Amino acid sequence: MANQQPPIRLQFLGAAGVVTGSKSFLQVDDCKILIDCGLFQGSKSERKLNKVKQLPFSPADLNAVILTHGHLDHSGYLPVLVKKGFAGPVYATAPSRDITEIILKDSAHIQEEDAKEINERRARAGKKPVKPLYRQKHVSRTMALFEIFQDEEWISIDDVLRFRFHKSGHILGSATIELECLGQTIVFSGDIGQQAPLILDSPARPRAADYIVMESTYGDKLHDTSVSPYQALQEVVNETFEKGGSLIIPSFAVERAQEIIMLLNNLISEKSIPALPVYLDSPMGTDVTELFQKHKAWHNLSEAESNSLTENVHLVRSFEETLQVLDENGHRSKIIIAGSGMATGGRVLHYLKHLVGDEKNTVLLVGYQARGTRGSQLSKGEATIEIEGENYTVRAGVSQIGSLSAHADQEDLMWWLSSLRDAPKALFLNHGEEEPAETLKKKIEEKYNWPVTVAEMDKVYEL
Repeated sequence: MANQQPPIRLQFLGAAGVVTGSKSFLQVDDCKILIDCGLFQGSKSERKLNKVKQLPFSPADLNAVILTHGHLDHSGYLPVLVKKGFAGPVYATAPSRDITEIILKDSAHIQEEDAKEINERRARAGKKPVKPLYRQKHVSRTMALFEIFQDEEWISIDDVLRFRFHKSGHILGSATIELECLGQTIVFSGDIGQQAPLILDSPARPRAADYIVMESTYGDKLHDTSVSPYQALQEVVNETFEKGGSLIIPSFAVERAQEIIMLLNNLISEKSIPALPVYLDSPMGTDVTELFQKHKAWHNLSEAESNSLTENVHLVRSFEETLQVLDENGHRSKIIIAGSGMATGGRVLHYLKHLVGDEKNTVLLVGYQARGTRGSQLSKGEATIEIEGENYTVRAGVSQIGSLSAHADQEDLMWWLSSLRDAPKALFLNHGEEEPAETLKKKIEEKYNWPVTVAEMDKVYEL
């Protein structure tokens, strides 16, 4: 009797029913790998999972982690894994490695500062101190485990499986993973970009796969393309300038800030908007912007466009410089791009406190605004916003550009699947809340009649 092949087991330890904490566990006999290793973010109950959720394996026994990209919800749990005994390797593209380092250092800093603040209160109450999830030393140990590969380059793991990266068009360095194991091909989409990203190449699409794990973040939505981001940005800058005000743009540090800078540079070059001073006030955003000059093969900007991301912009690094931007030429129109993208924290709060009360100014929202965030409150036209315990009246104008998203919408996701020559044996939808995932499932079943499963957290699937 012929020996039976061991089963391939797939388990979603995050990003199932939610859009954070991405961790897909793949096991073949004694070979164990993780596709992504992200932090849970969002609500308090989700964040709590970073401390209480048990892994179904010993980190020391893990053969490898394969990273689709550097966003915190895909990379932010790596230092915890290292603390618990994981010794590598972590496979990634070169830009993903660099972005991960920037993001993990920032994450460790925030956790250390939060723990310090909490422990000061606990000490006054006579309670034991708490520890941050990880520290800078754990980030350093994590980054030493990275092994870098180009897209389309095959990498073998313990002679059991091999995989390669394909550009996914989401952020700099982001990739889909094509994995071959026991004669089966498994594709992990990671996060997929729009069909025609502003500054990245279009996502590579799978030609053949036995199994597919695909994100479904916007599985029930279509991006607003009625007005191009170029035209929308031109209109809001000119309207604000005519009022004699300044434009404040809360922005995500990775990809979104760089897209906005490129659009502004082009508009100024064409004299479609006045040559206002542009400030990028996001230390992380500045670090990421410089990576576009380092990793030129991973975007479609020209040499001149890459250089203009830093040459034509005032890069604000220190908080002292933030105060200078607010103080100097206080009545002069300017454009300020500052973190964070949903106005939940960061430098943008200082600008909002000083500028949101003046009707001459404009706040421009350029990304997804999660429920309950200040960005969401601004988008809904609420009369006041609370910042650090004080209420601020919103007299500034509020505009929004809906087509600037690093995530594929439903149409993009269906386009990504349309290149498959044959039906997969199974398609799993992850990285999506219940409604988007179920809507996309129905759409795929109606069009292709393929077997589609909405991933369930912790359930084991045998392939």
